[in-house]
Amino acid sequence: MILFIATTLFTSSVVAPCASFSPSPYNLNVPKHSKCTTSTGGKTALHSTNNIHNLDPSSILDPIIQHPATQALSVEIRPRSRLKRSHQHLFTSNNTNNSTTALFDELGLIACQTGVVCRKEFLETYAAAACIHAKFPNSKRMADLAAGHGLLSWFLLALDNYDYDVPGDNNKNANLPKSKDSRRPRTVICVDRRMPRSADAIAAAMIDRYPELEDRWSYVQSDLSSIVPHPSCLLTSVHACGTLSDALIETTIGAGCPLALVPCCHTVKERKGYRPHLLSGMVAEEVVALVEERKKEREDYAKHEAVADVVDEVRCRTLRNAGYVVEEVMLPEAFTARNRLLLAEPITAAASTVAGTDGNRSGEIVNDKSRPFFERRAKGEPMHPPPESIQIPLADDPESIAQCHAVSGRARAATRMVEQIPRHFSLTIAISIWLTREKGSSSDSNFDVTAETLQNVATKCCGEIEMQEIQCTVEAFGEVNVQSATGRRSQLYKFKYTKMDGTSISGDGRGAAKAIHGMVRERIIGTFGDLIR
Repeated sequence: MILFIATTLFTSSVVAPCASFSPSPYNLNVPKHSKCTTSTGGKTALHSTNNIHNLDPSSILDPIIQHPATQALSVEIRPRSRLKRSHQHLFTSNNTNNSTTALFDELGLIACQTGVVCRKEFLETYAAAACIHAKFPNSKRMADLAAGHGLLSWFLLALDNYDYDVPGDNNKNANLPKSKDSRRPRTVICVDRRMPRSADAIAAAMIDRYPELEDRWSYVQSDLSSIVPHPSCLLTSVHACGTLSDALIETTIGAGCPLALVPCCHTVKERKGYRPHLLSGMVAEEVVALVEERKKEREDYAKHEAVADVVDEVRCRTLRNAGYVVEEVMLPEAFTARNRLLLAEPITAAASTVAGTDGNRSGEIVNDKSRPFFERRAKGEPMHPPPESIQIPLADDPESIAQCHAVSGRARAATRMVEQIPRHFSLTIAISIWLTREKGSSSDSNFDVTAETLQNVATKCCGEIEMQEIQCTVEAFGEVNVQSATGRRSQLYKFKYTKMDGTSISGDGRGAAKAIHGMVRERIIGTFGDLIR
């Protein structure tokens, strides 16, 4: 199984912004995608022009590839099969003092205990997390974006807590939990539109084993447009589908953040929103032409492989032109076919200039309307601005971390949704009431049905329900309606039920409010007669 670092052949690791950069797009030298069977041969290894903490992934992952559990849990047979308690023996049979697999065994036991982690996801996520931690060992704030059930975030926390001991490191105390160390611990925030139930199972199992990690982890349900990136926070994402990878690169460049990204579901189709970043010096048509050219170079070069190689190379080129040092680490193909891990670090001076901050690394990003990615859409598709939402500060400071914890969790997300879409969640019931009696009745005059009298009825009914702090607000809605045939007038009234503090009700409270409304209808009929239309 091959494990190596690949970077593209550029004359310099830092290139001027695209305003002064106009090379031919076909000068790209993308590593050819091919199957590899040995740890020293296979894909073309392209050498980096920088010396910033280059990785040796084989020393990190070879012990995991040779682990008995990896051999037994072949992802090629049943990649989506979940780890279960029946698999726990695979992570306990390796009874050695080898520190390179101790944490892997421990996390494997936890994954088996939850019953929600696919074997493929466990192996590829651990491999990515181990390389990310080795590349950025001193990064104390990380964000797992499009996090799913947050497995990557927990592995990054565990690696920092456990201080994973790579081969050749004779530090015998490296496996001690870092709560025993004076070193400041890492914190990680997950962000995704939906927090799946599996995230709860994984979090519960991890916290049970590592209770010290509970305050270092948070999960915010939100669109990624809500994040406020900062250079002190590493942005991470494993299998960022399609143009989501481009969005994260755009965000990274805008804020000058470091980045660890495993792209997935590559596309060069404009109708799917693909457009190369301006700093790549290319347009979509040129990328498509380069893919076709690359396919002709080898008969066995599949189209999806050519697309993946070219698109990722354009992304690397974009980051380098933005003032980043980029490494490509190939994860084991036995774990995942989408195995390219991009690790990018900003070179401070160049990144500051390109980010448009003039050296101000405050983490503020430019207006979305001026950022190319947010203008990308399929031809003919209208752009809909995202709804107003929370801001998620990713800076590595106590205030930002506390704010992330304050908006973390499923319950707080539900509350935000209620506040953002009040009409959907607020219980408002309309009643149309006659203002005049029908002709031929004992009295043809108006009677006292107004919003004020109806409000009094509703207030009394709310007060009669014990243990339910619900209030009702009554207001007339629209103009008085006059029936053309009879001249009889009616008015629509809205009865809005909320908590006493004015917030929307949910759950059992909605049932209680509906019961109160039934009382209100009966009381109106009892007081004014059968006037409800």
